[in-house]
Amino acid sequence: MLTVPFENLDIHQGKKIALEEKRIFEKIVVNERGGFCYELNGLFCWLLRSLDFSVSMVSSQVYRLAEDRFTPEFDHMVLLVNLEKAYLVDVGFGDTFRNPIALPDGIVEDISGTYRVQTFGSAPDTYILQKQENNSWQHVYSFTAHPRMISDFEEMCTFNQTSPESHFTQEIICTMATKNGRVSLSDDYLTITDGSSKNKTKVVSDKDFKHKLMDHFGIQLNYK
Repeated sequence: MLTVPFENLDIHQGKKIALEEKRIFEKIVVNERGGFCYELNGLFCWLLRSLDFSVSMVSSQVYRLAEDRFTPEFDHMVLLVNLEKAYLVDVGFGDTFRNPIALPDGIVEDISGTYRVQTFGSAPDTYILQKQENNSWQHVYSFTAHPRMISDFEEMCTFNQTSPESHFTQEIICTMATKNGRVSLSDDYLTITDGSSKNKTKVVSDKDFKHKLMDHFGIQLNYK
């Protein structure tokens, strides 16, 4: 999470993202890029399995606060790693928890905030990830413990990179955790968070965007 950014640059270059292990490996590892959830958690799942961990890809539905609703199944991929108990692992959501959270009722606190997992609703093996905001717990996403295959996510992967209703097609984002915070680049701003301080700098041109992308993420694209 400190070296691989969460980013949707390929979507805005018109490059199709295919859920194939070799292509994702080449993009992220060989070409030192990032990706979105299906790529980052997909590749991390393959890495963990190669190290003999027992891992399940599971479907997650993201909570949209402004609309008070959850997105469809397979909108987000998360991982469950099975040790003495199951742990929620997610390296593909941008700004989120950095340490695995134990099921069914684990809680973690790190530089990104305080997070917990709780059982959710009446359906079996369904959970909710929540983040503490002031004195309340805010929904982040729900997920089930039912194992899935990478192919199960293909339809929503296509939707998220092509539909005008997808937030991935509406704005560029490239963001990566740092030891004390986060660095994020959008179409309009570079935002650097370091502890309690936040510095926001406007992106003034396409050339400026490219320079900021290279300086802070080491990514050079023939972009815009």
